[in-house]
Amino acid sequence: MSFQDIANSGLIWGCVVVGIILVVLITLYYMVVCYRHAIKVGVAKETVNAVVKSSATFSIVPSIAIVAGLATLAVVIGLPYAWFRLSVLGSVTYELMSANLALKALGLDVATADAYAFGLMAWAMCIGITVTLLFNIFFAKKVHLGTLKLGDKDQKWGAVSQTVFMTALLCALIVPMIFGGIVSLLTFASSALIAILITTVAKVAKADWLNQFTLAFSLIGAMALSVVYDGLF
Repeated sequence: MSFQDIANSGLIWGCVVVGIILVVLITLYYMVVCYRHAIKVGVAKETVNAVVKSSATFSIVPSIAIVAGLATLAVVIGLPYAWFRLSVLGSVTYELMSANLALKALGLDVATADAYAFGLMAWAMCIGITVTLLFNIFFAKKVHLGTLKLGDKDQKWGAVSQTVFMTALLCALIVPMIFGGIVSLLTFASSALIAILITTVAKVAKADWLNQFTLAFSLIGAMALSVVYDGLF
């Protein structure tokens, strides 16, 4: 079977639908429990309803960026698994990075990926994020409290540690794009410029809501321009 046969097979679709339904049911369960608890402790029903409506409304705009990410990830791993990853747990940046690392380990790319590659990509995405969840369960509290204690003793250390962490993270994500060839570099630069443009317009026009679309517009714009760059170079 080919990569697409596996990635878009009925079995994958079935597993994804079951998984997403399970997550939705869990979400609804806790929503009902929290709603009833809020009423029980004395919060006005009108206030709770207003919070629910407000949360639902403000969830729509960020979802546009997720849909744009879904379109990007679906090209790499197929629609059902991409839908599952972004609906349950994951981000476009992490998923794409994991998928690309798995393909590079096999010496393949999106165009030459086979059925075995799909399995490796899926496991790379799953195991990578699962390890962090397990780490958080057993060690996050200790690490967090330890960091707070060090920060209380030395304010400068706390600021420096956060800066070093973010710098290292950005370098790990950005450097491969810069040295991945002229098309990769131009695509990266274009996405950054689009993000800066949207942020500037939002600031000048005092339209803070526009910042919610930064990721979506950057992804779509950079993808469109990458096609142009690929044709030119």
